[in-house]
Amino acid sequence: MAGVTAACPLQAARISSRGLAHEQALLLQQQPSLPLDLEAHVARAWRWYRSMGSPRYVCAPMVDQSELAFRLLCRRYGTQLAFSPMVHAACYLREKRSKRNEVFFCNTNPQDWPLIVQLCGNDPGVLLAAAKEICRIEGVCAVDLNLGCPQGIARKGKYGAFLLHQADLVVRIVSTLSRELDKPVTCKIRLLPTFSETLALCQALVGAGCSLLTVHGRTKEQNKHLVGSCDWEAIRKIKAAVPVPVFANGGIADLDDVEKCLSFTKVDGVMSSEALLENPGLFSRNVNVVTGHRANQLDLAEEYLELAAQHPPDRLKCVRAHVFKLVFTGVQLFEDLRDALVAAENVKEMRWVVGEIRRRALERAQGRDVGSAGERSWYWRHWHKGVTDKGSELPRQGKEGGKRRGEEGGVESEGMGCLFGAED
Repeated sequence: MAGVTAACPLQAARISSRGLAHEQALLLQQQPSLPLDLEAHVARAWRWYRSMGSPRYVCAPMVDQSELAFRLLCRRYGTQLAFSPMVHAACYLREKRSKRNEVFFCNTNPQDWPLIVQLCGNDPGVLLAAAKEICRIEGVCAVDLNLGCPQGIARKGKYGAFLLHQADLVVRIVSTLSRELDKPVTCKIRLLPTFSETLALCQALVGAGCSLLTVHGRTKEQNKHLVGSCDWEAIRKIKAAVPVPVFANGGIADLDDVEKCLSFTKVDGVMSSEALLENPGLFSRNVNVVTGHRANQLDLAEEYLELAAQHPPDRLKCVRAHVFKLVFTGVQLFEDLRDALVAAENVKEMRWVVGEIRRRALERAQGRDVGSAGERSWYWRHWHKGVTDKGSELPRQGKEGGKRRGEEGGVESEGMGCLFGAED
């Protein structure tokens, strides 16, 4: 998760010694961790989870991508709980107070509920100062601690998955937040090298006050072209051993995968990221849960642009990135329109690109739905045909390790199902 870099360098810098966060850090160092009444904590966690409607379909925290407009689009198509993009706690506090929520995509509205804001960092005092301010945002139901980011910037900043081996620090952070905040604390983790290590950490997090645990079924080393399959068996065992709600993350390409994951792991919800970026209608098979309208990729792109015009994010590049993923097949077929999308300076120009893709694709297909584009879609862009057998072993699911291919390679000229099919 690379991304909030536009706001400031992502380093785990401390606030000035005169700042509130530093004072809080000193105070916290003098306070012993309070023992947690585990039974009462677990009961509160489940009451809170049920108060949100017991969500099963979850939009993941995605840097520069799970902003308000995109979250609202996903909610129209079955998403029941959404996470904000990752917010770097120190950078958030350094930003002007009047701009913080806009710059870090924490703006929300009554339709954007329930919402959990994800924080990253490694200093309990800094994280607490940011979390206290974020918890004042109306509609925010909880604060999530990022313990899953595997990217180089997280290694450099000493946060995300690179905190997993510092169990004492992680437990202290969660204990601090759960003790001091008036809203629940959740955690998103990756697997450690052994299952016993992973389970011990999960149980320690719950003991420290974590009210909901999201488990990405891969290690931090399984990333990008080394992604490998997602270990649903490990997630199943964690769910059986942990007394608070658990979400599964990883190995999801479509709603069939979601249902298989729920059935096999017995988790309380499934979180999607990349597949949802390509198809925000994933959780409802592209049927708008309010209107009943079935949307194809171009419909979704147009809906997103309408929402982005109403709720513009701080940076236009975020809008462009969404549109590129939504119409990926189209911009591969029509390279001049890809260039036009790159050059677009506003939402209106992006709308023109989407409309022109629709016109040309209909003309090319002579009005027919030409079927699924399958591996040509954005989600499968780096993977050769045949690399993944979605119907094979359930315990390990999703993209298997394979050779990366260029985003421009392997696209057949007739493939337009990703634009007109409702279940790409």
